[in-house]
Amino acid sequence: MPKIKNILYLLIFSLVIKLIYLSFSLTFTQEKMYGNVYEKYIQTVRKYDAFWYQKITENGYPKANSKKEIGYSNGKEFKQSEWAFFPFYPKLMNGMNRALGLNYNSSAFILSLLFSFLSLIGMYWFSLLFFKNDNQALFATFLFFLFPFSFYFSMFYTEALFFTFLIFSFIAIHFKKNLALSLLIIPLILLRPNGLVLLIPLFIYFLEQNNLLTKWKVNWSKLFTKTNGIWIFAFLTGPIAFALYCFYQYKMTGYPFAFSIAQAGWYREFMFPLLAFFRKGDTATQFNSVYTIVVIVYAFSIRKKLPLSMNALIWISLILPLCSGSVTSMTRFISIIFPISLIFAGQIEKIKFKIPILILITTLHLLSFSTWVFNMVISN
Repeated sequence: MPKIKNILYLLIFSLVIKLIYLSFSLTFTQEKMYGNVYEKYIQTVRKYDAFWYQKITENGYPKANSKKEIGYSNGKEFKQSEWAFFPFYPKLMNGMNRALGLNYNSSAFILSLLFSFLSLIGMYWFSLLFFKNDNQALFATFLFFLFPFSFYFSMFYTEALFFTFLIFSFIAIHFKKNLALSLLIIPLILLRPNGLVLLIPLFIYFLEQNNLLTKWKVNWSKLFTKTNGIWIFAFLTGPIAFALYCFYQYKMTGYPFAFSIAQAGWYREFMFPLLAFFRKGDTATQFNSVYTIVVIVYAFSIRKKLPLSMNALIWISLILPLCSGSVTSMTRFISIIFPISLIFAGQIEKIKFKIPILILITTLHLLSFSTWVFNMVISN
């Protein structure tokens, strides 16, 4: 179990890093920031997709009378809509606003504080299960949240929530808490489209933890027992929630997969994943392509150091967004791939003179945050 002392360290880290973001933004931003410290912090963390979430929170999803109203792109013409965004995050804020009399900024701020901290706890707890060493687990957690582009965990985005429900789903499987798992995977799936597909590594992890999988072979005779049947039902709560959301989309738009159609508004289209690289000549596409390739090469090099479930999580998280024909937001998608951080942390931790490496990683983290501060497309 996580030590109380280390949980306090993580809480302090979670708050300090947000103060660093604010200080960095106040120092380097080229925009005027108004109001008190809280209001300036809100201006720092609320950008890009946060305005879409605000729109859904306050107005809900619009009805659509045609496919074109959901989203399309044709040359310089395009139509974007709220249907590209999954409902759990804005609906949760809407519920908080109604129940507590809050506005969007207040509810998003509370959720950001809460789930960024829970993300740290989840990463630390799973790292403890992985390394079975408290110091290594704490080191891996700090390193994970100091990686470039991990600042998304503190923004008004879904990274912190998605990662929290994902990592605690793995923890629930480890401790054989099927009821907790059945509840965790519902918001996981209703936060992002890839949540449904990530049930695959979660189920593989369940097989591994219960000795039902050996060298890619499933012990089917042991799988279909009464006890495991309860687990299989626990995994079904997510797909059921997804099916209900599809029905809602159908009632509102006439299309059960409106979220997929809406991706066209962001110039996304299904294609072979490797074709997504370097499709455009702009700096953001070039950077995201190189960054993603570096991560892919490293993930391939460490594949034998991880179990099948962790490898499945890595490759699904990398390949699925690339199938949309775009490398936009790949820095965000990569930020939640924690197995890579586990191995990297284990390698760095063994190095005698690791302080310079940590300084370099922290510097890269702040440089990546500068793309957010300066409103560069790379951070979108």
